[in-house]
Amino acid sequence: MKTRVNLFFFLSFLGLFLLAPQASQANNLTITNVRMGTRDVAAKNLTVFFDVSWENSWKNKINHDAVWLTLRLNDTQAPSSEKKLCSLTTAGLNPNGSGSGTNADVEIYVPADKVGAFVRRAANNPTASMSSKNVMLTVNYDSCGFNESSQIAVTVFGLEMVYIPEGSYYAGDFSASNASLHQGSADVNPWHIANENSLNVTNAASGGYYYVSAGNPGESQTGAAFVIPDQFPKGYKSFYAMKYEITEGDWAVFVNSLSPAARIHRDLTDNLHKNSDAVLSRNTLACSGSPLLCVSQRPSRALTFLGWQDLSAFLDWAGLRPMTELEFEKTARGPFIPFKNEYAWGSSNITAAQAISGTSEENSNETVITPSANANFNNVVFSGGDSGLGSQYQSGPLRGGIFATTTTTREQSGAGDFGAMELSGNVKEQVVSIGNPAALLFTGQQGDGNLTTASGFEGNANVSGWPGMDVDVSKGVTGDAGSGRRGGSFADAANLLRISDRTEAALMALAPDAFTGGRGVRTYDGP
Repeated sequence: MKTRVNLFFFLSFLGLFLLAPQASQANNLTITNVRMGTRDVAAKNLTVFFDVSWENSWKNKINHDAVWLTLRLNDTQAPSSEKKLCSLTTAGLNPNGSGSGTNADVEIYVPADKVGAFVRRAANNPTASMSSKNVMLTVNYDSCGFNESSQIAVTVFGLEMVYIPEGSYYAGDFSASNASLHQGSADVNPWHIANENSLNVTNAASGGYYYVSAGNPGESQTGAAFVIPDQFPKGYKSFYAMKYEITEGDWAVFVNSLSPAARIHRDLTDNLHKNSDAVLSRNTLACSGSPLLCVSQRPSRALTFLGWQDLSAFLDWAGLRPMTELEFEKTARGPFIPFKNEYAWGSSNITAAQAISGTSEENSNETVITPSANANFNNVVFSGGDSGLGSQYQSGPLRGGIFATTTTTREQSGAGDFGAMELSGNVKEQVVSIGNPAALLFTGQQGDGNLTTASGFEGNANVSGWPGMDVDVSKGVTGDAGSGRRGGSFADAANLLRISDRTEAALMALAPDAFTGGRGVRTYDGP
């Protein structure tokens, strides 16, 4: 049940927003008891209250995790109408119109664009559960097209994030990985990214920024000279990254929030994507009906069959943006000096998942019971878990955070330096490449929650400068020029899982497949 209110009569009712639950080791994010409070007719503002909780939250002097929240309203007189993102009323740290609820250790940060809010710990704390009741945010209902006579429902959508602090880092790993970035034609030292200034990529013999190509169609050649502009996000400045890859549950919530016309273009079961509502390579997403509705048997499982246009649409809708391949290396490696053959957990030790706990259906609490396993790769045929349900359940992606427990180390959990999970293996990460001239127009502009409405092109991302933008900007992102893939998938050999392997970093123009998913990031503008 969702909160429903007739603004004209100022009524509010207790409600619940059902968000696909994450498993306990995946931090078990829940957002419940969503309800509306007071309104300010003159300012057209409305308060929204909810309870939030997740497990394995932390904050230290270096980084922390958080939940990124966006609020949407929809017309209850038209149940299948679009859920429209509404702007929050005030930006800043614990701004007017926000409230931390029952937990004094909660703080709220609203970015300058007021698209959403970060909820996070206020004080340093090691890994522990995090929860608060009666958290408050205030939206401007006029910003999303409603007025005092509207009968509306409210939903709150959340994604777990990790904070990537400002600072220098290295891209490349001394030539161990294919097309790894070098400092020169005769110098295999990695790039040192010490600021966000423009980078002059040259064909110098040593001591510069030297591009090594994997030879993909449209990719810059080895030794090519070009400039990576200062506006292009290089990973030096602070940003938040999604803790997990987009899940099937995330996608179902997204599609089901769109207008009926837009849903059709984001159907991952159509003949341009999965081409089936049946389970395929462990993807359980099914979409049918008019208007289209999508459901998932395994909402915590990493999503596949995701094309660049699809990923862009989700990120724009969620108020995030695509990650650049330089940010991918920063998120995985952190500030440390790289070494040959390292994976996202900072070592060259890797063991494939083979056995899943239980002998029946996976319930979002399943674990990998293979000793020392920390990655999903090499197209393993799983035993246990869902495997008894048939061959289509035996090879494919796993749920987010499946290797992590309250006692695992970074290597054992397969985590990047700042806590992002599954950067090596599971599903390929789609990124903005530096190896294609079209990508260098990317300035890191964030999504605003609004997608295209042009007839025949409903539901596309429409953010200026994003790779794949149509020449007719009203059509939004219709291509994938400038995109690429990093991190490898469940079907790849171990070498593609290395942090600095760029075999597919500028690989584009591929149809959506069973191996590709993605995650998003958001530039941080706060204290």
